[in-house]
Amino acid sequence: MARYALTLTTALAMLGLATADCQLSNKLTDTDPPPEPKAELCQSQGEGTFTFSMDVHEIDVPTFDSGAVWAGLVNGNSFMIYDNACILKGVYSPGDEGNDCGTPFVIKENFLPFVLTVKEVNFDVGAPRFKFDYANGEFSIGNNQCTCQDVSHDLEAESACKCAFPLQGEPA
Repeated sequence: MARYALTLTTALAMLGLATADCQLSNKLTDTDPPPEPKAELCQSQGEGTFTFSMDVHEIDVPTFDSGAVWAGLVNGNSFMIYDNACILKGVYSPGDEGNDCGTPFVIKENFLPFVLTVKEVNFDVGAPRFKFDYANGEFSIGNNQCTCQDVSHDLEAESACKCAFPLQGEPA
């Protein structure tokens, strides 16, 4: 009987690991950042509205090494949260969290009265998108006036996505 209890406990523990949320930590170090200059990442929405953004980028520098054709590929992605004046409040890099637990990504901050949960995400620079829950609302690219734009320049492929959300949640 004890063996079955141990097996059941182990299975439940593994299930808990498989369904655990990835909590992202704020990587912002600047205590007084200037307003965001890129309208593709944030546009001031007025009092009580914050912006959740995502930036994905990729650059491939030729290495002239036929044995390692992708050695010069560098890519990255990050989420940002801006206040109503487009002042950066948080930067979150899922790839830098030291784990590979995937979605949902959870963001808990003192400046947010509710938890922000990224339920779906595509970090493909050619077709980025996300869907997140905040308070009593669901927000996604293509809905809620949430958009992505190609902001590529020179050798770098880059896309910027943004979505405004009410800080206190949707009216009931």
